[in-house]
Amino acid sequence: MHNFRRPRGILFIYSSFVAISSALVLGGMISSPSEAERAVAFGLSAPRLAIAFSLLAAFVLFAWLAFKALAADEAWVERFVETWFGGQRPSQWIGWFSGISFGLSWIGSFLPAYRLGAWAGYGERIQPVLVFILVASLATLLFLFLEKAKSLNFPALLWGWLLFVICLMLLAIMFYSGFGILSPREDFWYGAGVPILASQIFAATLGGLLLLQFGSTWTSKRVDIWICILIFAVTAFFWARAPLHRSFLFTGPYPPNGALYPFADSANFDIASQSALIGQKLFGFNTLFFERPLYLSFLVYLHALFGQDYTLLMAVQAGLFAIFPVLIYLIARSLNVRSVGLASAIVILLRGINSISASNLIDTAGPKMILTDFPTAIGVALITLLTCEWLKEPERKNHYPIWIGGGIGLTLMLRTNALILLAMIPIFSLFAFGAKWRQWVLSSLMILLGTIAITLPWEIRNQLLGGQMYGPIVTKFQNVIQQRYPSSPEPNSLSPQGHPFASFSLKSIEMIAALYQDSGGQRDLPCNTVPCFSTNHFLHNALTSTLIFPTSPFLDDLRYLIKDRHAYWQINWDGSLHGAAPLFLTLNLFLITTGIARVWKEKRIIGLTPLAIFVAYNMSNALARTSGGRYLVPADWILILYYLLGVFHVITWGANMLGISWNIFATDPETKRPIRQEFVSRVLGAGAVLLMLGSLLPLSETLHLPRYQGLDPQETLAENRSLIERAGMKLPELETFLQNPDAELLIGRALYPRFYKMNQGEFQGAFYPYHTLGFPRTAFRLIGPAGERSVVLPGDVPEYLPHAGDVLVLGCRGANYFDALLVIVLDGNGAVYPRQPKAPLQCPLPQPVCDNNSVCH
Repeated sequence: MHNFRRPRGILFIYSSFVAISSALVLGGMISSPSEAERAVAFGLSAPRLAIAFSLLAAFVLFAWLAFKALAADEAWVERFVETWFGGQRPSQWIGWFSGISFGLSWIGSFLPAYRLGAWAGYGERIQPVLVFILVASLATLLFLFLEKAKSLNFPALLWGWLLFVICLMLLAIMFYSGFGILSPREDFWYGAGVPILASQIFAATLGGLLLLQFGSTWTSKRVDIWICILIFAVTAFFWARAPLHRSFLFTGPYPPNGALYPFADSANFDIASQSALIGQKLFGFNTLFFERPLYLSFLVYLHALFGQDYTLLMAVQAGLFAIFPVLIYLIARSLNVRSVGLASAIVILLRGINSISASNLIDTAGPKMILTDFPTAIGVALITLLTCEWLKEPERKNHYPIWIGGGIGLTLMLRTNALILLAMIPIFSLFAFGAKWRQWVLSSLMILLGTIAITLPWEIRNQLLGGQMYGPIVTKFQNVIQQRYPSSPEPNSLSPQGHPFASFSLKSIEMIAALYQDSGGQRDLPCNTVPCFSTNHFLHNALTSTLIFPTSPFLDDLRYLIKDRHAYWQINWDGSLHGAAPLFLTLNLFLITTGIARVWKEKRIIGLTPLAIFVAYNMSNALARTSGGRYLVPADWILILYYLLGVFHVITWGANMLGISWNIFATDPETKRPIRQEFVSRVLGAGAVLLMLGSLLPLSETLHLPRYQGLDPQETLAENRSLIERAGMKLPELETFLQNPDAELLIGRALYPRFYKMNQGEFQGAFYPYHTLGFPRTAFRLIGPAGERSVVLPGDVPEYLPHAGDVLVLGCRGANYFDALLVIVLDGNGAVYPRQPKAPLQCPLPQPVCDNNSVCH
C-alpha cells in the first residue's frame, strides 16, 4: 500500500487534478464542434484542433506524473519535488511562470465579451485553454504554498487573524439581520463609494512591485521628490483631461448658451463665490455666517484667475486636487512602505477618473465637482500625514502639533466633521506618549492653538459683521440635532436631553434584533435612539467603504459594473450578494485586516493612525445620521492603504518562498538627527504662517469693488427707454406697474441661464427656478444688491443671455420665484426680452396656459 504522506501524496493529487482538468476541458471542446465548413478533424477547426492537441499533451504529461508519484520510489519523488517545487532555481522559475500565467489567464477568462467587441469570437475560441491555464497555474501555486507552508509565521499575524474573524462574524450578523445594510427610510443614506475595477488593482499592484524590485536601493530623498512630482503631474494630466459629464450637480447643456452649469448644492456653493466677484460678502445657503468658507474662497480665487467657463474651471480644480495621491504616497512613505504608497497613489489616480466618469451614475464627490467632500479628503490626508510624522519622532518634531491643528482648522472650514479629530488625535496620541504626560498636554494645547490660528481671521470677520465667533459651527450642530435627531426622545434614549448611559437599554437591543424582518426589505420598527441610528450608519459607512473593492472575478467596465453587475450603489439595495461576491467580500476583508495587522506588527501605534482617523471620521458621520455615497469620500481612501498592505504582504510572502528577497517595510534611511532647541521659534513661525493662510479667506471678499454701487435700477430702466419701446412696452406704464406692492425692479448678475420647453425642468419640487412648469421659459439665478433671487421669464429661447452677465429684471415677487415681466442685458448688445405671451401689468402676473402644440396665451 502506498503511503500518501507528503510529498508523494501531494504530488499525486496535484498531477491528477491537472490531468483531470485538461481532460474535462478537452471533452468540452470536442462536444461543441466548430462550424461544418471550417472543421478539419474531429469536428474542430484548425486553431481549435491545435488547442485540443495541446490539452491532450498536458493530459498525457500530468497523467504520467501522477503514475510516477505512485510507482516511483520515495527518493525519486522527494528529489523531483525538491527540484521543481522546493525552493531551488527551477522552482523559482515555475513560481514566476505560474504567477504570470495565472494573472494573464484570469484576464483572458474573465474579460467580458462586450469589452472584446469584434474580437469576441476569437476570445470564445481560446476560452477553454485559458480556463485550463488558470486552473493549472492556481494548482501549481497552491502546491508551492503547501511545500512552503512550514515557513509561514502564523503567530506573527495572530492579531490579524483574530481581527478578521471578528469582522467576519460582524459582517455575517449584518447580512443576516440587515442592520447597517437595508435602507432605514430616512435621508442621507446612500450606496457604496466609487468602485475600483479589478484591472485597476492589477495595474496599481504591478506599479508598486516595480518600485519594490528596483527601488530598494534608492535612499536619496530626491527620489521621493521626483516620485511625488511624477504622481502629481500624471494625476493632474488625466484628471484635467477627463471630460466633465452631465450629472445631477452639472445639468445641461441647455439653450441659450449650450453649457454645463452647476446645480443644487454645487450651484449654492458657486453662487456664494460669485457674490464676492461683484464686491459683496461671501454667503452660504443664504447666510453670511457659513461654516464652510474655505471652499467658497477657493472658488473666488479660481473664478478671478480663470473666468466663468466651468469646463476650464473644473479642469484647473482637478489639476490642483492632484496633490491628493501625492499625500497618500507620503503617508505610506511615513510608514516605510513606499511600494504600497505608489500602488495606493495609482489606485487613487484611477479612482479619481472613475468618480468623474460615474458622476451621473452614483452619488459621489470627485475632483470635478463643486462640493466640499473631495477637498475634505485632501485635508484628512494632510492631517494623517502630519500625525504619522509627528508620532514617529515626537521629541524631534515637537512643533508638528501646531501644523496638525492648522490642518484640522482648514478641514473644519470645509466640513464640520473634522471637529472630531480635534478630540480624537490628542486622545490617540496619549498611547504613544505614555508617561510623558506633560509633553502630551503641551502637544494637545498646540493642536488647539493651530486650529484657532488658522480659523481666527474668518471668525473675526464674522464678529465684525455682527455674528459670533465660531457661532456658525454651533449653529450647524444645532440644525443637525433639530433636523435629524428624534424630536420626542423616548425614555432611556441618548438625546441632547437624555442621560448618556440610559440609552443602552434592553429596549434598544430588542429593537436592533427586530430590524428588517418584513418581506419588503425595510424595517418595521424605528431606529431613533442615538446608539441605534449611529451604530446603523457607522456600520453602513464601514460596509459601503469596503464594497469599493472588486467583488467579482469579471473585469467589467465601470458602467456595466454599477448598472448591471451589482446593486451596492443603490439606496434601496436589499443586501443580496450574487455569484462569487461573498467569497470576494471575505477575501477583501481578509486583506484589509491582514494589512492592519502587518503594519501594527512593524509600526505599532503609528501604523494604526490612519485607521483611527477612519473610525473617528465615520463616527462623526454616524452621529450626524449620514452614511454612504459622497459622505464616504473624505475617509474611505484609508481602507485602500490597508487593503494594498495586505495584498503586498501576501505577494512578498510568496516571493520570499521562491527565494526573492522582498520586504515591503524598508529601513528608514533617515539618520537620527539631534534635537534642536528651536521649539519656540518654530511654533511662533508656524502660528504666523497659519494666520496668514487663514487671512486669505476674508481677503477673497475684498478683491473686487462693489459692482452695482451707485447704480439706481430706475435710472438704468430709464436709460434703456429705446430698448423698452422696441420690446413693445412703454416706460410710463412700467413706472406705474412698479407702484404695485409686489412689483420690483432688480439689477444684478444673471447666473446659469437655462431654457426649458413646456413641461420640462429638472425636478418636480423645490429646485427653483429650474423645476418643471407647464409653459416654455428661461430660468436663471440673480445676485445683486437685493440678494439672491430665482427668476423665471416665460417666452421663447433668448438669442443672447450670457452667464454672469449684468441684467435688469422687472417683475413680481412670488412665493417660489421672481416672475419676470422684462429682462434687459446691460452689456451694450441691445438684448431685451419681454414676457411672452403678454400679460396685464399687475401682480401677480397670470401664468401662461399652453396647448399641446406649445402655443401659449
